[in-house]
Amino acid sequence: MAEIWGYRALRAVMGLVLSLWALVSIGWAERQVRVEADGQAVELVTRSWTVAGALEEAGVKLEPGDLVVPDPHSPVTPGLVISVTRAVPVSVEADGKKTVVKVPVPTVAQVLAAAGLTLGPMDRVETNLGTGDKLYLKIFRVTQEIEVRSEAIPFKIERRADFSLERGVEKVVREGKPGLRYLKYRVTKEDGKEVKRELLDTWVEVQPQSKIIAYGTRTPEAVAALAKAGKVLEMEATAYTHTGNPTATGIYPYRGIVAVDPKVIPLGTRLYVEGYGYAWAQDTGGLIKGQRIDLFMETEKEAILWGRRRVKVYILE
Repeated sequence: MAEIWGYRALRAVMGLVLSLWALVSIGWAERQVRVEADGQAVELVTRSWTVAGALEEAGVKLEPGDLVVPDPHSPVTPGLVISVTRAVPVSVEADGKKTVVKVPVPTVAQVLAAAGLTLGPMDRVETNLGTGDKLYLKIFRVTQEIEVRSEAIPFKIERRADFSLERGVEKVVREGKPGLRYLKYRVTKEDGKEVKRELLDTWVEVQPQSKIIAYGTRTPEAVAALAKAGKVLEMEATAYTHTGNPTATGIYPYRGIVAVDPKVIPLGTRLYVEGYGYAWAQDTGGLIKGQRIDLFMETEKEAILWGRRRVKVYILE
């Protein structure tokens, strides 16, 4: 029984020795690999255990950032293809700083990772990766903010005829005041510099107040007419022009003919109308009732410019 157990032990020891020898033989056996680097491909018979050792035997020196496939620490097996991609320099500019990183695959993601940079949701990237010899990548930090500005609204100047003033004389009736307007903008900036401004809203906080200047219309002729005036009426004056029809008294109108309410001013009365001149009451109108007077103008433009205003009407004796 002892002899049987001894024989079995001897066989086990011999099997272990043979296994170790096989492993050693494999490790030291020559294996053919292919090394692709720097634009060349080399067939190499190596005894190295690792990819790094095979590259060393092939005379390929690795630089920081180079990409080796498979990993340099991987074991070497017969027929293995080892690829080396050299890292290339990329100039990186961001946040007011410039640096150079080396990456084997110059993509935006790889360059950002090598430089330890991240992009904000609105940041903009400018680069020539894959298109030039001197590669660069520049990051523009983009921000947006709301800005509200105010601006003055210039006041207008209104000129009004004043029969109480002699022609050539002016008087400021009311001083003008500027208004105030607010404007709301969305401002886009790149690296702190404004690149775009969008108007979102605007509103008037204070309305401007017009400056009113009265100018004299009283002439020596008017002074003479006033001297003969027997009565003065404060009336609302409008204007009309040619219709192709004669007046209520049967004549065709011309400048100086006015329409009146005969109950207030009898037809045929000679008048002097402030801002208009001498007039003759020769017409009536359906809307001309009470303290109203309608002045004939030669053109529609003149009538529109006259508009509606309060005037003094002098009844001449």
